[in-house]
Amino acid sequence: MDAQHLRSALSRLTEFARRYERLFGRPELGRHARVYLRGLLGGAERKSVEPVALEEAVPVRTLQHFVGQARWRDERVLAEHQRHVSETLGRPGGVLVLDSSGFPKQGRHSVGVARQWCGNLGKEDNCQVGVFLGYASERGHTLLDRRLYLPRAWAQDSERRIDGHVPDVVSFKPGWELGWEMVLEARRRGVPHGWVTGDEEFGKSYPLADQLHTYGQAYVFEVPTTYAVYDEPPRFRKAFKRKTGRPAGKPGVIGGRTPETAATVIEALGPKDWQRYRVRDGEKGPLEVEATRVQIWLSRDLMPGRPAWLIATRTRGPKPERKFFLAECGWRTSLQEILRAAFSRWSIEQCFLQGKQELGMDQYETRSWAGWHHHMTMVILAHHFLVLERGRGGKKGGGLHGRRSRPGSARAARTGTRSTPKALRADSLSHPRTQAGPGLTLPTGSPSQTPSEASRMKTVSNVA
Repeated sequence: MDAQHLRSALSRLTEFARRYERLFGRPELGRHARVYLRGLLGGAERKSVEPVALEEAVPVRTLQHFVGQARWRDERVLAEHQRHVSETLGRPGGVLVLDSSGFPKQGRHSVGVARQWCGNLGKEDNCQVGVFLGYASERGHTLLDRRLYLPRAWAQDSERRIDGHVPDVVSFKPGWELGWEMVLEARRRGVPHGWVTGDEEFGKSYPLADQLHTYGQAYVFEVPTTYAVYDEPPRFRKAFKRKTGRPAGKPGVIGGRTPETAATVIEALGPKDWQRYRVRDGEKGPLEVEATRVQIWLSRDLMPGRPAWLIATRTRGPKPERKFFLAECGWRTSLQEILRAAFSRWSIEQCFLQGKQELGMDQYETRSWAGWHHHMTMVILAHHFLVLERGRGGKKGGGLHGRRSRPGSARAARTGTRSTPKALRADSLSHPRTQAGPGLTLPTGSPSQTPSEASRMKTVSNVA
């Protein structure tokens, strides 16, 4: 980046930061935020507090206090950030993406650190795990929110809680619940979206799917091959009178049936049930897959529940890679639209990659609860600015100074996971259907395809 473009970018960064400065409370904290943002986007090889302070010519203790101890409410900053993202990247068909990322740590004093699954290393190791909410649309993608996962052992250890400055109101919550809280906040703040998606960690969580269903939110999650479903609708028992004078039999669902695995249901399909789709996957290049879907009924309490879609995709080649997805959406929603939402999950992985390679997302040295959340909040703001700059210039260089990515950091940016437009209005449809929650309906029969759909390969529109 030449000097003229650099001065222009710095001017835009100042204007960008001015939008948030008032939310930090005191004026000096707003100025420190601008300095820290500039340092995260700068050309330093390492983005921890000390190198940033030295590069920006400010006292190290000043920035250490700002990140780790200063009392500024990052939820106010993130609320404004989400309004800003809605203005710059928002689209009615946007996708909220849930994922988690691991941060390897040594020792036992950093808040939330424990021996748990770390996707960076591909094994269980000492690390912190953060749950993140991303946003993807055809305009671009960025991060919206973050939560630090606090293991149960930490949540129940009062001494470690005090050392890590964990607030009293914080208790143990599973990853899906942290994700649901962020989705709920984004909905409350009016972030435009049509879908929620995530990987297997969230797909195998029954409570998360049930919460989204209750709110009438369309979703598509990747699920494991062993995910239990029913391939036939539930059978109901009518109320009846007994001849012996005992109380009448109550209506209910007839149980005693055994659910099938997702893989078993898909293997029963024939070759003609599959179609080819070309998924445009951004920087990864075009990805051609074969896909199919079949109506299933969710397994709840060992009995068939409400209907949903089971989607399967497989890559072409001698060793095809198979993926399974579970979706609840309107019965008229095309398979193309479902695949568009499902394959937008790669966008949050790109956010992690860029954050860790270019913005120091994993280079923090703070150990406290507030310090982790403060640092991640500033990284989220810096990433949004970076996305806006790249959209303006059409370039993919790193940071304000075009800094190259750290060599070998692609592995370190892997996520730390284990293993319809606006609302899908179906209340005015005349097709026979089964109610599936507010604003959502699902078909009672198998989806039909037009001759044009069956005769040509589909191209799934890219969301970012």
